Amino acid sequence: MSDVLLAMPPVSEAVQFPYLALPQLTAAWRARGHEVRTVDLNLEYRARVMLRDAPGTGGPSGAPPTAGAVFRTVSERYRALHGSRLLRTAGDRTSGFAQEAAIRATGRYVTQQADRDGWILHGPLLLSELDTLVARSRERWSAQWCAGRLDELLTGDPARILGFSVPFFSQVVPVLTLCALVKERRPEQRIMLGGPTVQMWAAALRKRTAAARQVDHWCLGHGEEYPTRLLGGTGPGGRGSRTRIRTGRTAGIRRAEAVEAVEAVAAEAAEAAEGAPDDAGSAGLADGFALNEQPAPDFGPFDFRDYSNQAHQFPYRLTVGCFWGKCTFCSYGNRYRDARAFQQIDPETAARQLVGLSAGLGITDVAVADENTGLRHLLRVMEAVRARGASLTFRIRARLEPELADPAFCLRLREAGCVQVSTGFETSRQEILDSLRKGQDAAHAERAVQNLVRAGIVANLSFMDGYGHPLAARGFHDTVDMIQRHPAELGLDTMQLLVAEPGSYLWAERLRSASDDEYLVTNDGLAFAAGRVGGAMLDGEATEEARRRLLRMTVEAVPDVERASRPDLPQVQVQVPVPVPVQVGRGGEVTALRQGLRARPRFAVALDSVQTRWFLADVAWPRMTAVPAGVVRTPDGFLTADQPGAQRWLTRMIDKRLLEPESPEAESS
Repeated sequence: MSDVLLAMPPVSEAVQFPYLALPQLTAAWRARGHEVRTVDLNLEYRARVMLRDAPGTGGPSGAPPTAGAVFRTVSERYRALHGSRLLRTAGDRTSGFAQEAAIRATGRYVTQQADRDGWILHGPLLLSELDTLVARSRERWSAQWCAGRLDELLTGDPARILGFSVPFFSQVVPVLTLCALVKERRPEQRIMLGGPTVQMWAAALRKRTAAARQVDHWCLGHGEEYPTRLLGGTGPGGRGSRTRIRTGRTAGIRRAEAVEAVEAVAAEAAEAAEGAPDDAGSAGLADGFALNEQPAPDFGPFDFRDYSNQAHQFPYRLTVGCFWGKCTFCSYGNRYRDARAFQQIDPETAARQLVGLSAGLGITDVAVADENTGLRHLLRVMEAVRARGASLTFRIRARLEPELADPAFCLRLREAGCVQVSTGFETSRQEILDSLRKGQDAAHAERAVQNLVRAGIVANLSFMDGYGHPLAARGFHDTVDMIQRHPAELGLDTMQLLVAEPGSYLWAERLRSASDDEYLVTNDGLAFAAGRVGGAMLDGEATEEARRRLLRMTVEAVPDVERASRPDLPQVQVQVPVPVPVQVGRGGEVTALRQGLRARPRFAVALDSVQTRWFLADVAWPRMTAVPAGVVRTPDGFLTADQPGAQRWLTRMIDKRLLEPESPEAESS
C-alpha cells in the first residue's frame, strides 16, 4: 500500500510541462521515507477528451441550423478524426505554426467538454452555488471518467491518502466532485487538498459549501512535511517530525509562527464548532519550511513528451513568496509578506540541482516557476551555474525593477542566460498603479521593457482593468497607446479583470462591508477556464464595461509577435500571391488572381458539409465561412476555381490563413 497518491486534477492550462508541485512534493515526501505515486489527471483528461468519439456526428437536421450549431458539428467531427494528430502536434516543437494551432485547439476542446459537463464557472456567482454545480456534474462524462481513473489507480495499489494539488480555481468544482465520488465508492479513503487555491479559499469553501465536507485534510501551508504529520512515524524524524531550520531566518519564522498561532487558535475554534477536522487550520505559511533543505524535484514519473510547450523546458523554483508583496490585488504576495515567509534558495544549492536536472533530462531551458524572481538573485544563480561549466537559459516572472533602467544590466542578464521575462505591467496610468501599491513607475516600466527587448530578452506583459478608480477608462486608453507605440517590442502574457481574492489586501478591505458569499466574478472570455475568480470590485455594469475594454484591447492593441501567431487578425504585412492580374475591391483591398489556383485547408481547419452546404471552420481560432458556389472540391482534398469571384474567395481565404496554396511542403488536414 502506498502512503500517498498525489494527483493534479482537471481543469487547468498546466499541460506545458509537469506542474512543479507534483515533482517537488514527490521528491520531498520520498526523502522523508514515504511511498508516493503521482498522476497528472489534468494531462490524462486532456488526452481522453481529444480521443473521444464525436457526439452526434450526423449534425443538425430539419430546420436550417444556426451558425453556432454548424461550427460545433464540424469542430467535433474534426476532433474525432484528428484528435490524436492534434495531441502529437501539440508536443512537436519542430512543427512551427501547426504546434501553436494544436495547443490552442486542444485547449479549446478541453474547456468545451468541461463546460458541457458543468465544470467551467460562469460569473457572477455565489460561492454557495458551487454545491449545485458539483451535484449537476457528478453523473456527467468528465466526472465519471476521472473518478473511474482514480478508482482504477486505487484498486491497483491502495493509498493511505489521496492528495490533490489545486493551484487554480478552475479545478475547484472538478476536485470537489471527484472527492464526493471517491468517498461514495471508498468511504474510508482519506482525502487531502493543498496548493495555492486551497490556501486562499479553504475557509470560505468549508463555510459555504457542503461538498467541502468530503475532504479530510486541508493543507494551508507548504506541503513538504504535511503527510508526515498525518501519517505519524513514517518519516525519518518519527511522528510529527519537523525539519530543523539552518537558514539563519529562525527568528523571523518564530515571529511569524506566533502570529499564525493566534490566528490558528481562532480558526480552529470556529472549525471545531462546525465539526471540522482539527488539522484543517494547521500552521499556514510560517510552518518551519526551509527552501534550502528541499531536494531537487523528481521528474522520474513524468514523460515530457506527453506535454505541450513550444520551448523544451523544465520547471524549477528559486524563491517562495514575493519580496515586494504589497500589490493590493495579489493574494500570493500579501500572504507571504504578512507571514514573513519569503525565502530565496542559496545560489550554490540551486546551481547544483539545476545542473544535475539538466544533465538527467537532457534539457537546458529552465522555466522558473516563481511568482516573482529577484533579478540580482537570478544573476547569482546563473553565475553559479556557469561556474560549474553548464550553460542554461532561463525564463522568469519578475517585477520591472529599477535595475532594468540600465541597459547594461539587461545585457548582463541576457549574457548570463535570461531569454524571457514575464511581468505585470497592469496599466500606464500612474495614479492607478499607486492606488494598487504596485511600487512601479509607468514611464520607467516602459523604458525597462525597451531595454530588455534591445538586449535580446523577450518581454511578455500582463495588463488589467476593472479598477475602482475614476481614471480607469483613461488608463485603458493610455495603455493601448503605449502598446501601439511599441508593437514590435512587446509580447502579451495575459489580460484580466481586477478581482479580490481571499488573502489579498483587497479582499480584507472588501470584507469590512461585504460577505464572503456575495457575488464573485470571473475572467470568463479573457483567460483559460474563466481564469482568476474573486470578489467584484465594481458593480455589474461597470465590471462588464471593463471586460469589454479588455476584449477590445485583444484586437486594437496587439503586439506584432502575438499578431503574427493569430490568423484571426490582419497581419502586419500581408503577403499577396503572385500579383497577376490584380483587382481592387470597394474598400481598397488588393486581390491577386491566379488561374488554376489550388489550395487546401490549413492544419486545424476543417472542410466539412452540413445539410449539403460546405464550410471551412478553424477549430483553433473559432472562425467559419461557407464555401461559395463556383469553388470545386477535388478528390485529393484541394479547392480550386475558374471564375474570378471564386478565385477572389480562394485568395482571401489564403490571406486569412484558412487555406494554404498548393506547395511541396503544404500539410494535408
